[in-house]
Amino acid sequence: MERLKVGIIGAGGRARAHFATLPKLSDRFEVIAVCDIDPARASEAAAIFKAKAYEDVDEMLSSEKLDIGFIAVQAEGHHVIAKALAEAKVHILTETPIAITLACARQMMEVAGDKGVYLEVSENVPRWPHERLKQEIQKAGILGEVKSFYLSYTSGSYHGFAGVRSIIRSEPLSVRGEFPDEETGVLERAEMRFQRNICGTYEYNRNRGNYWRITGTDASLEGGELVVGERRLQIRTETVEREGRKYVVRSYVDTDPPLVWENPFRDYPLSDTDDVARADAWISLYEAVVNGKPLTYGPENAARDVEILMGIRDSATSGAEIDFPISDMTEHERKIHSQFAKTYGIDLLEMTPEHLKMRYSLPGELREMMYYGRTLKSSR
Repeated sequence: MERLKVGIIGAGGRARAHFATLPKLSDRFEVIAVCDIDPARASEAAAIFKAKAYEDVDEMLSSEKLDIGFIAVQAEGHHVIAKALAEAKVHILTETPIAITLACARQMMEVAGDKGVYLEVSENVPRWPHERLKQEIQKAGILGEVKSFYLSYTSGSYHGFAGVRSIIRSEPLSVRGEFPDEETGVLERAEMRFQRNICGTYEYNRNRGNYWRITGTDASLEGGELVVGERRLQIRTETVEREGRKYVVRSYVDTDPPLVWENPFRDYPLSDTDDVARADAWISLYEAVVNGKPLTYGPENAARDVEILMGIRDSATSGAEIDFPISDMTEHERKIHSQFAKTYGIDLLEMTPEHLKMRYSLPGELREMMYYGRTLKSSR
């Protein structure tokens, strides 16, 4: 099997989860370079793979012949590194979100398209085995006609949109958002209209955490359960142990007959659902590069997840209903770009890898605007 040469950009926490997955896929990938602005961290990570350590992205790209670049820097730098990789004709896998604003995501997609490189996104939620099973449940018609959904997500709302959209297989038409009082525990909320007359409610609900419910005419998916009439059937994921290593083999639900999603990567020692999801993203890009197959998630889906969030926050700020698709930069995005330029002296869309060498942490107001849509009263 052909092995693709990988360079990792960013060796912090987001990258380290992949450090556990990549060695299990060594028949497909060889990590030959790791780049981080912290030389100690770059060296430590490079040693894991017996790779070369770099502090400078451009130096790494000029010194190494890479097939794939994995982006694991802070989200506001994803589009910056993607441009550098695309210019070097290196295919791209990026951590989530694809970008911090829709404008940045579209810039990434444009440069990747112009340079003829693949751009895949390591979106984990719709790739989890139990979520793959939910998608199969919907395809099998067990839910009947999907009518509505409820979604709460507090650790990256774009993940929640990815999960719900992958089940209902429908695209948003409009949203009306609001910023409730923080004391309710709900930081943002939206009523959403999707194609096929599907309606839904989204919340960033601190009291609910990450939870979603899909309601159909015949059954519903509620968290980790399939509910049919009075029966609540647990969605389960099966693992086996071989030679001291754990393997995820399938997810299933005890319908009659049982409905099963078989893990196509079960020959790899992938130990949990996130491990499977990471491997899925890597193998998606591998199959595109080597065999010309379609990406299993891709930048269009990832950008749509960000677009929904930008629409909700723009609606919450303006009080107006927002229709999709969004053609121009929203006012919410403009505020993020303006605040970033005020703080760091350059617009997000004009950043280069040189700017990422600056060691900085986002000031509270900008961070909250980017991650919560507004400045929280509790931090003022």
